[in-house]
Amino acid sequence: MSMFDDPSDTTRQLPITEPVGLGTPDTPIDEATIRTLVDTFYDTVRSDDLLGPVFARHVADWSMHLPKMYAFWSTVVLRSGRYAGRPLEAHQRLPGLTQAHFDRWITLWAQTVARVVPATSRDAFVLPASRMAASMSSVILRGG
Repeated sequence: MSMFDDPSDTTRQLPITEPVGLGTPDTPIDEATIRTLVDTFYDTVRSDDLLGPVFARHVADWSMHLPKMYAFWSTVVLRSGRYAGRPLEAHQRLPGLTQAHFDRWITLWAQTVARVVPATSRDAFVLPASRMAASMSSVILRGG
């Protein structure tokens, strides 16, 4: 079990304040797209010189972490309600995070979204990720 797993969490709606588009009928976002995106992103992260060591220290079992991320993005983008967790609290327990970590995470995420997700649906993933990165970095780095 990794530090990101909290079995006492209950499923709840994530605090997303603005609607995001889900593409067009020709480019629907589905669970398979989310799974491919998450798998591709974390393959990149694990080999990244800045983020890889952080994940190596804190994710003991990728077979537990990845399904949690599929559920997270399903809840964010598809409003499925499948995610149970507290991402801010999990990240607050990670020592040594800097703005560079958040910047690299959002850069790699946007690059991966551009490779995996149809153009008409990319904002559905990039906009909430940008808001989350800004919010988390504000709280974690500046106590804000």
